[in-house]
Amino acid sequence: MTTLERLSRILAQRYKLDPARLTPDQPLDALGIDSLGMVEMLFFIEEEFGVHLPSEGVALGTLGNAAKYIDGLIAAQKVAPQTRSEQGPAAQPASTDRSA
Repeated sequence: MTTLERLSRILAQRYKLDPARLTPDQPLDALGIDSLGMVEMLFFIEEEFGVHLPSEGVALGTLGNAAKYIDGLIAAQKVAPQTRSEQGPAAQPASTDRSA
């Protein structure tokens, strides 16, 4: 199932939208979802796709743009830099104890 199909399924199930309306060029703001519903949708996206959306918000525009953005987040997570624990022990700061 593609990202667009999964996103469309979320919208159809959670917001009772007609799946026929959920085309890639469909503007998200024309779906009739209020601002609270849009915030909820972001949580549903994070849960469904296992991604973290930025807290400053994202202008997704159309359903197709939203799917491409999610695909980009998923791809970025796959190539994310190694965490500190995967890189080995972190350098220890020099001691500031001068009593010795």
